[in-house]
Amino acid sequence: MMNQVSISKETLVSRKEIMKGRVLHVTVDTVSIDDGQGGESKTATREAVWHFGACAILPLTDDGKIILVRQYRYAAAQAMLEVPAGKIEHDGESPDYCAARELEEEAGVTASEILSLGYTYTSPGFCSERIYLYLARGLQKGKQHLDDDEFMNVEYYTPKEMEDLIDKNEITDAKTIAAFEKARKYLPGL
Repeated sequence: MMNQVSISKETLVSRKEIMKGRVLHVTVDTVSIDDGQGGESKTATREAVWHFGACAILPLTDDGKIILVRQYRYAAAQAMLEVPAGKIEHDGESPDYCAARELEEEAGVTASEILSLGYTYTSPGFCSERIYLYLARGLQKGKQHLDDDEFMNVEYYTPKEMEDLIDKNEITDAKTIAAFEKARKYLPGL
């Protein structure tokens, strides 16, 4: 049996808006901290990035290949190999809808089955972004519909090749690694 631990809770006291962009919203918040043990509350400052969330899809072809996209990532200053993914466009957009949309936009395929694999947080210490993970099967060829500022190549890998790329640190994108690990039991040859 696990030990029961009192967990502190933080409550917003005040907020200073720093930046509101089209992808994220940044605030500096003052919070009241309840230590969970009935002690005196304290205050602290939290810098936070607020985000609607995103979806990441691991597309698996009928012959057992995984579709990945390679694109340049400005903040990382390099081209990265990733699963197709994209942001939820607005508060209230369904993650399932976002996943289907991004799969076609980025990989140029549609799927007869999109299976939810749960979700992960990108960096919960300061960011609210939740990435919903999916496995797509029963793929039908379509056409990429990239945004005007997107350029990416579609590539195909076996699950073993993808595992090796992760092990060699050639795939370093967290959502891609998380989607691969969550989909592992569905992948042939592992």
